[in-house]
Amino acid sequence: MKVFRAMFSVMLLASFFCSTVTIANSSITDDYPDLEPLTLLVSGEDISPMHLLAYRAVKVAMQKLGFQHGDSNILVLTDAGNPIIADKYPTACCLDALTLISGCSKSKGNLVVVQRSKWLPLWFAFYSRDTGMCVYVQANSAILASYMDAWEETEDKLSIQQAFMNLPDEEVFEKIAVENISAELLLSKPEAWHEKMENKVFGGNEFSIITIAACWDKGLPYELLKAAELHNHICPGLTSGVLIIKYLDQHLPIEEVGQEYVILAVPPWCKDDAFQAVYDSTVGKRKMTVMMLSKQQIKQLPEEAKNVAGIYVKWDKSEGKGYALVLAFDWDKACNISGIERAWFKDFKSYKWWYARLKMGLILQDYIDSPEEFVTTVMEFPINSSSELTSLRLAGVNPYVELGLMPAPQPEVKTITVEVVPAWAYAAIAILALALIAMIAAYAKRKAQ
Repeated sequence: MKVFRAMFSVMLLASFFCSTVTIANSSITDDYPDLEPLTLLVSGEDISPMHLLAYRAVKVAMQKLGFQHGDSNILVLTDAGNPIIADKYPTACCLDALTLISGCSKSKGNLVVVQRSKWLPLWFAFYSRDTGMCVYVQANSAILASYMDAWEETEDKLSIQQAFMNLPDEEVFEKIAVENISAELLLSKPEAWHEKMENKVFGGNEFSIITIAACWDKGLPYELLKAAELHNHICPGLTSGVLIIKYLDQHLPIEEVGQEYVILAVPPWCKDDAFQAVYDSTVGKRKMTVMMLSKQQIKQLPEEAKNVAGIYVKWDKSEGKGYALVLAFDWDKACNISGIERAWFKDFKSYKWWYARLKMGLILQDYIDSPEEFVTTVMEFPINSSSELTSLRLAGVNPYVELGLMPAPQPEVKTITVEVVPAWAYAAIAILALALIAMIAAYAKRKAQ
């Protein structure tokens, strides 16, 4: 009996010890096993509410779209990595959860991270190529910040993780929307979608989402994908930049280490974000100079340069020399092929502004490998020194005037009107003066007497 009691005591102690170890080692992944992939990057304890937010976004989308991990027909768009919640919590770790839980990734081309300002909301969009349906979820920044505060301050990470996971979706996300955004539908019924855009069904990110999703459907070229992430949407202006990149690949290619593109964006438009994203020709690195042209200046350009798109210099740093092309982009041809009127791009009172951009953007994508259809060389010339290059880039200098493509501005002639006083007026003034002197003299004489 004593032996039995001793054995029972040992078993009880062992059971207690094991349960204690189990409790001590418990993790959020015990409750949510499909969080396990995240432990490849962080421990279970280090899975923050930020990770869990992205996990929950994926789960909402999976439930509404009916897809599984690794579905290549799913596109994920997000601004994660850009917003900073409460100006103290970066959101980049959401990208880890998005990739590991959804199976979508940048390397597969179905995770697109668009550039946004740090103070804007954190959002996720999931688009199904199979159905055209899109799920949009936008984080509740206040709730997320409060749970991040609590998670940072406590040693009991698990309790915060569990509390966050127990919140209803409607509290974690301030907006959940499901819409059909297939390009075919939007272009066939633009009025209906315009009403939803006006109501900001996707939190004001509608244009970004519909344009990138539509172009991804067709097979998004690498350069256009890179440009879209920086530009945060796809439009004909951005695609024109990619067409210029393809044109330069053929007509002014980089051939050696030490060569680079220096770009004079005169005039600037969306195209220039493509050069910064793909070429790393940024303003901050002094590889891009930006100048505006007035309407009057554009009128002074020759006919072949009316659609001038800038000056593109292949610069050899080791030799201190370069070669330049002045290029133009044929917007008239682009409009004709697309069946779009240029005035539609500025018609922000109707659907035409986004309809024109979406339709033409998709059509221009078909010409990525045929840039000569729209891009032409207006002028080409050597640049023999860095001082020659600098002379085109200085403040107050119009490079097209320097190159002889535009007449130099004429000095402004000011007409000064001088009023001529007639001679009789001078005579009258003299008579009045003499009369005044005589009166003063007479007064003085009387006073003296």
